[in-house]
Amino acid sequence: MNNQAKNLKRLLGRWDSVAISIGIVIGVGIFRVPAEVAKFLTTPGLIILSWLVGGLICLLGVLCYSELSTSLPQTGGNYVYLRESYGRGVGFLFGWTELLVIRTGSIAAVAFVSAQYLQSLLGLNKIPVKLIATSVVFILSFINMWGLRPGKIFQNSSTLAKILALAGIILFGLLSKKGSILNFSSQEVVWPDKGILSLLALALIPILWTYGGWHESTFVTEETKDYRRSLPFSLITTIFIVTSIYTAINLVYIYLVPVREIANSELIASNVMQILYGAKGRKILEILVVISSLGCINGMIITGSRVTYAMAKDNPVFRYLGEINPRHSIPIRSILINAIWATVLIIWGTFNQLLFFTGVVTWLFFTLAVAGIFILRYKYPQLERPFKVTGYPVVPAVFILICAALVINTLLCYPKESLFGLCLLISGVPVFIFSQRKGGGLK
Repeated sequence: MNNQAKNLKRLLGRWDSVAISIGIVIGVGIFRVPAEVAKFLTTPGLIILSWLVGGLICLLGVLCYSELSTSLPQTGGNYVYLRESYGRGVGFLFGWTELLVIRTGSIAAVAFVSAQYLQSLLGLNKIPVKLIATSVVFILSFINMWGLRPGKIFQNSSTLAKILALAGIILFGLLSKKGSILNFSSQEVVWPDKGILSLLALALIPILWTYGGWHESTFVTEETKDYRRSLPFSLITTIFIVTSIYTAINLVYIYLVPVREIANSELIASNVMQILYGAKGRKILEILVVISSLGCINGMIITGSRVTYAMAKDNPVFRYLGEINPRHSIPIRSILINAIWATVLIIWGTFNQLLFFTGVVTWLFFTLAVAGIFILRYKYPQLERPFKVTGYPVVPAVFILICAALVINTLLCYPKESLFGLCLLISGVPVFIFSQRKGGGLK
């Protein structure tokens, strides 16, 4: 197996890893996605159940990634797992797609949302949103270029503030007496042309998108102290905290706003905050979204640059990006290229569409990464595995089937968009071939 350079410093404790993952998972989705879910599931019980099911699915993935991350303790996460399971080509295609649109597009999209709320919060109406979004990306990237320590301090602070703010809203919302317990009464609903399971499957698509990022701490394994214990701890703790927050915040939404009104409210969080805090509610929400989005962007900058770094170490064409700054012990060039390309996507302005197009690719890589557990156990039976999947082989098999079903469902429901996403993936094939030829072939 290929070994990464050993000049990254282990500065991340287990709670630092938790802060990175939670900071990325809880971005802006929870403030809007519940309205989308309510369009499919019109009874409170099914809505709450769907969020719990989403958390359970992610827990299965957490158990699988706990084995992968502790068995292959190298920077890069999915890149490393795919490379060791299927070869450099598949690993490269993951890194290429992350750099091209998935990671940088996510940074761009969240930065755009952050800029909109900053513009409203600070009264920056005369400054273009794209300029604010670009500034956000470069300021946070600059902070991380000074080393992992300032980046993690910002991450820990923003994540803690986010959790405390959400906990306060949940507690005050449920105790406010401004809602109605009758909103939780199940209503008789006639399902239009679809059964409950079909509608639940459709609702899980935006729900699982909102849960996205639970595995992010595995991208910085070489910078994590006592990774054998810290990574499983951070993965499991993250999903339990996030599931609890998501379930509780949906209880608040339903308590304050009837399900039918939630389905018709694209700004459900804004409506809820207005109910709780009156005219000040909008400003409070703006502050919360800004904090949440900045923490999400910062976390993605940290983890995304490590994927680019890992890919660059293996591929001659990108080797320039794999250099570690000797003073700060971080891949500054990888951080910079991610920032530059995210800025290009912000200026281009079509990143939301590109993100949607790559949904099928995201679930495809999840399927392949977890399937790699079976391959790795066969290829490297003597490999040290500090954490083994509980319930093997059932747990990874179930997670693979769920991911594969999501891939197929996306292909069937959105064939044109999925084809475009697969084309983005395939576009990396000639780049990989050129890179390997330049480097004298596979080593």
